[in-house]
Amino acid sequence: MEPRAVDKKDAESAKITINLMDKGMFKDALIGTYEFDMSYIYFMKDHVLLHKWLALSNPNGEDYATIQAYMKVSISVACQGDEQVQIEEDTALHEDTNVLMSPALNPQFYQIKLRILQGQ
Repeated sequence: MEPRAVDKKDAESAKITINLMDKGMFKDALIGTYEFDMSYIYFMKDHVLLHKWLALSNPNGEDYATIQAYMKVSISVACQGDEQVQIEEDTALHEDTNVLMSPALNPQFYQIKLRILQGQ
């Protein structure tokens, strides 16, 4: 999407919303959503969010604080006069474990402590 003649104030307060939908025959169901401030992406290096995992949650679901799905995205935001970065396919052999999460999500973390003893 490339909107033209956008006022600077409007661009600074704009949001980018990503919705993951389950397309049904008669009705579409929302699986999860994630929202960015456009300025958040614009002030990143080269104005691009590159190959990042998002944790999606469903605001209409039973528990908004539960992660419903993960999605890997790349987004570029450029203004007139900015160099546009070409987004390439992600060919990295390692998986990025850095997941962007909405502040409303409340993940639970557990710690496992192991003690290994060797008998003789």
